[in-house]
Amino acid sequence: MRTKNKTLKAPKLGSKIYVDSSFSMSHGSDDVVGGLATVTKLDTKYGTTFVSVKEHPGHAYNWEILSERQKELKKEFGRKKAYPDPDIDTPWIEEGDYVTTTDRDGNTTSGIHKGPPIW
Repeated sequence: MRTKNKTLKAPKLGSKIYVDSSFSMSHGSDDVVGGLATVTKLDTKYGTTFVSVKEHPGHAYNWEILSERQKELKKEFGRKKAYPDPDIDTPWIEEGDYVTTTDRDGNTTSGIHKGPPIW
């Protein structure tokens, strides 16, 4: 449960804050290793402030939530800098892949996938 007294004042542009690591199985191009990051944008909407950082382009963090984790993240990352760690996003199933599917009745079918990529 968040309490207002734990939320830090919103950072200023150019200041350093801590962000956590984030890795995705299905969208690896957005992966980031956590650490110190530079604030590039502040946007207040929906009753909170969203913070964007140089090291995780295209992503905004809810400052009310992230601010409460600054001590914890500082302890975890120390002086390490955050950085992008993207994977190449590829479809899960592509034409020519050998696949096995199971229907609702438990019947399995195997074969070569001949349709469009399945993300």
